[in-house]
Amino acid sequence: MSPLMGRPSLRGTALLGRELALLLAILISSAPLSMLLDGSSWLTLTPAATAPVIVSGAVLRSLLRHLWLVPLAQLVVLAVMLLVMESVQGLVSVSDGPIALVTAQTSIFPGAMSELASGTAPMTLGSRGTVAVVLLMALGTLILDLVYVDLGWHTPTGLALLGTLLIPALQAPEGGSWWTVAGPVLAGLLILATRTLHADPSYIEGDRRPQAGPLPMPLRTAGAAVVGTLLIASLAMPLGAALPQIAPTQVALDMDVINQWQNRDMPQLGPVMIDDDISVRRSLLEQSDAEVLRYSTTAAEPSYLRLRTLNSFDGENFTADVSGEEPLLGRTAFSDARTDGTAVAGTSADLETTEISVEDLAGDRLPAPSDIRRVTTSDAEVSDALSVQPTNGEIAMSGVRTSLVGLGYTVTTETSPASPEALRTVDPAVFDQPLEAGYIRTEEVPQIAVDLADQVRADAGAENAFDTAVAYQEYFNSSFAYSLTVNSPPGEDPLESFLADRIGYCEQFAASFALMMTSQGYPTRVAIGFTPGEQDGDQWSVTAKNAHAWPEVWFGPEYGWVRFEPTPSAAANGVSTPSVTEDGSGQDDSDAAEEPSEAPTTEGPEEASASEEAVTTEDPARSADASTSDGGGLVTDPATVQRVEGGVFTLLILGFLVAAGGAAAVVLVRRHRVNSRDARWDQYVQGATGDDAEGERGSGDGAGDGPLDPADAAILAERIRRRAGELAWTELTWELVVRDRVLRLIGWTGAWGSPPQRIALDDSLPPGRALEDLLAQIAAGDTEVTDEDHAAAARIASACTAARYAAPLPEPGAAAAAQATASATPPSAGSARDAAAPSAPGPSTPASADGASEPATDTMASLRADSDQLIALIRRAR
Repeated sequence: MSPLMGRPSLRGTALLGRELALLLAILISSAPLSMLLDGSSWLTLTPAATAPVIVSGAVLRSLLRHLWLVPLAQLVVLAVMLLVMESVQGLVSVSDGPIALVTAQTSIFPGAMSELASGTAPMTLGSRGTVAVVLLMALGTLILDLVYVDLGWHTPTGLALLGTLLIPALQAPEGGSWWTVAGPVLAGLLILATRTLHADPSYIEGDRRPQAGPLPMPLRTAGAAVVGTLLIASLAMPLGAALPQIAPTQVALDMDVINQWQNRDMPQLGPVMIDDDISVRRSLLEQSDAEVLRYSTTAAEPSYLRLRTLNSFDGENFTADVSGEEPLLGRTAFSDARTDGTAVAGTSADLETTEISVEDLAGDRLPAPSDIRRVTTSDAEVSDALSVQPTNGEIAMSGVRTSLVGLGYTVTTETSPASPEALRTVDPAVFDQPLEAGYIRTEEVPQIAVDLADQVRADAGAENAFDTAVAYQEYFNSSFAYSLTVNSPPGEDPLESFLADRIGYCEQFAASFALMMTSQGYPTRVAIGFTPGEQDGDQWSVTAKNAHAWPEVWFGPEYGWVRFEPTPSAAANGVSTPSVTEDGSGQDDSDAAEEPSEAPTTEGPEEASASEEAVTTEDPARSADASTSDGGGLVTDPATVQRVEGGVFTLLILGFLVAAGGAAAVVLVRRHRVNSRDARWDQYVQGATGDDAEGERGSGDGAGDGPLDPADAAILAERIRRRAGELAWTELTWELVVRDRVLRLIGWTGAWGSPPQRIALDDSLPPGRALEDLLAQIAAGDTEVTDEDHAAAARIASACTAARYAAPLPEPGAAAAAQATASATPPSAGSARDAAAPSAPGPSTPASADGASEPATDTMASLRADSDQLIALIRRAR
């Protein structure tokens, strides 16, 4: 059963068939991983982790003579695969040397384990998490490959694959799609079926278990299995109801209670840089389609809806510790909320009306667009409790019910006059106003944010607040991935973790953007609320999925607080790039190139549009998942395009190397088979002529180097003929076994409409009759059997018959002894002839030892050619 247990090892198609069956079973059994990993990442990571292990196992088992070296070589292949993946993910650089590569693992895998342990299903993997998942899958595949192929333990392998049903049980006890259950079940059945469907006689040699060999009555057995399954399925429910019941538990074990015990609805989020009482991440994690509010508006493009404004950073979180009830510095800014209903910068034609109806919302804030000019409601109680906070732009309530369901109100807003040119020319002195007034209060900005802000600003050549904000916005859009399930590892600073992993959610993007802008002297706050939602006829519908956080930068009283959007569009919750940055993103490039222009360049809108659709390319595995699941668009940022081109080129090189390696493996395997066959045939000549002839020449009275006796030469030639006949018979038998296995496999898969006929050698017949019967079976089909085929079969049958039934050949030297006796005794009539003749039929006797090996070699070559001729005939047989 196994070379590790003293049984014959699998070779040829038997090995390839089982390796492919294992690979297919592992891929099918990975279906439950779709409940743990976001998007289609499970479908790409599983073959990436398992295929190299399985393919290398098949190739190495064909090439290595000592099979215990195969798992060790597979570990080397696995290590190389991980280094390539880490290099592609940007975690290591091969040019740093082996010591640096080993040292880097000490930071990669602890961080990966923390990422996996703190994540919430379904997870969007970061670069380190991707490497860890691939490693775990590959190690599991290696163990299954050893257990299934080398040890031949089908049942443990099948049960292990079936056990993948339990992987997501702790994360999603409510279950998943039907195929997440069907996949592991089919995988387990596939592995268990290989015990009996395509058994290799050499593989099961000495195994007396009934399940080790082919089923004697496969159709009857399969029918019994189907009947048994149907009986269990049909009788389980009625019998279960009729049997005595277990006493009911004291606590009802329904899923709601379990979720409450496990606090499943309130996951442990860890530090997020946003006050947890205000954070919208929990709403986003719920991914609820429940409608929060519905509104209609006269605005051509609805704006974000604000709930809260966060103006203070305490070193860990952004909080709202200033009410903003009075205008900043006693002056009215354009973005300040008002209640007089008049336009600040334009006329009444610039006013827009939004009618909002609350469907499912509670709290002490009403969501509203920016730049409020009036708020009205038909509910007198709410109208008396309303208070508009000018600086924060919030609509607060006090002393009223917490549930706002059914409330309707109307908000009048004004269109912002801000433009890229105007924002670029703002007086730098205005940026000190929020800081001097104490409205924006930040502790020392973390150095990592300061360094990154300096670097990105310098790379973009930004010289003012607007261009700096656009540079930061495009940097986050093009270099980061979006995920709600990522968590800061325990003990790590959330900002450092976010900037290092380059993956996070809206609150992290907004908070990091605000800190980077503030570090450059440009006051920035964070707003919490909703994106515009989805249009439904003449109205817009906002759900919990639209919860969002965004930053706002101060540009002086004339323009107030201006929104920016660092969150990538992969968030898929309605985020949109502000129109002011769409109109001006190209101006920065023209300035940097020192090409003055009165108007923005024509490339601006295109680049801004592309950045709006951008997803991360710094981490190829994560970006592929995000764009697949969330519909992220293409990236046209030059640096990003360069990274993508480099990644594509690397993948092409790797693909070429894999293809070349596969082709080389095929050539090496075929060459190994040819060499092995040559060695088997040559062994018969060396064993029969070399040692025996040498022994003969070394015997006698000092005649060690004398000529070989013609009788002994004839004995050696006959011995070669018999051995070659046995070897040819063995090759024909093995060819028929392989053919029968292939036909059974093809017939089982249904690939043949009418499979070729079954042919076999009848071992109960003498070799001559058995080969003639085989040729008759072949001739009964569509294959022509020639006279040369019959002659080749007759020669093999003659040699094999002599090996089986003829008298044993005398040992070399017996004829010489007989001649010595005859020289002392007068020979009788005919005795000389008897002494000179071999004791068994054979070819004509050579004249001297110099030509003794030539007839033997010719005989072997003739029988080998006969074997090749009949093997080719068997392969053509239909």
